[in-house]
Amino acid sequence: MVIADELSFRKAADKLHIAQPALSRQIAQLEEALECQLFDRQKRKIRLTAAGEFLYIKLPNLINQLHEITHHTHKVATGQSAILKFGYSSAAMSYFLPSIIKEIQNNIIDCEFKFFEETSDELIGGVISERLDAAFILYRPDNPLLMTIPIKADQTGIILPDDHPLTHKKRIALKELKDETLILFPRITNPVMYDEIIFYCQQAGFSPRSIIETAPRSTAIGLVAAGQGIATIAASLKHTCVNGTTFRPLVQPGPMINYSCITASERTGKWVDVLNKFIQQDLS
Repeated sequence: MVIADELSFRKAADKLHIAQPALSRQIAQLEEALECQLFDRQKRKIRLTAAGEFLYIKLPNLINQLHEITHHTHKVATGQSAILKFGYSSAAMSYFLPSIIKEIQNNIIDCEFKFFEETSDELIGGVISERLDAAFILYRPDNPLLMTIPIKADQTGIILPDDHPLTHKKRIALKELKDETLILFPRITNPVMYDEIIFYCQQAGFSPRSIIETAPRSTAIGLVAAGQGIATIAASLKHTCVNGTTFRPLVQPGPMINYSCITASERTGKWVDVLNKFIQQDLS
């Protein structure tokens, strides 16, 4: 850049406080690497070639980009910035995950996110393989490869058609559902939660007469509105009921949704600290 400005190796060397032969050698090495001539060297004058003029125009942006990349790389390495890959269940995204995302963004400059909605088993595998930085799921796995951060549990309620006889009750006991068709999420998406619901039904003295498995949650709610059965839902998501449906909480004890955040057991960084602190203070 200085040589192009001065159009003199000697003046450029003086300005840069280096020996002229060393500067000439560096330019010769650059031309060799680029396989082109950057300067047209005449007796006492030099001028930029077409290739040299192109590089002169482009070089400032390239230097700025290199500085920005270097600076951002250092920030990522020291936890001051991050590109985070988060997996989640739809219930987590509808409930508490937006507040976590905002908290991390407020504390880490230039933080970027990529999101993946998957089944619980897929999310756990993604965290263990480090394909995901963290995942927010509906149970608390006991796995030595994971750090599991409990999030405040949520009660399970029931969505009924709004003309169902049980809608006159404020709370519903599970035993009152023994003759109902139960609309559940597919077991493969969360076997722990699915089995817990069936367990509590059996504790109440019955096994569901019939089960319809479907996803997403909006489809289950639509089937309830159509009179095809009743569906379980987290109490915190009762606002997702549509016309033709009514939410009622279950009499406790009953199935609980034990949310958690999982990361790899060795995962560290400023974002992990922010995440831990926020969950402990606001979501426990």
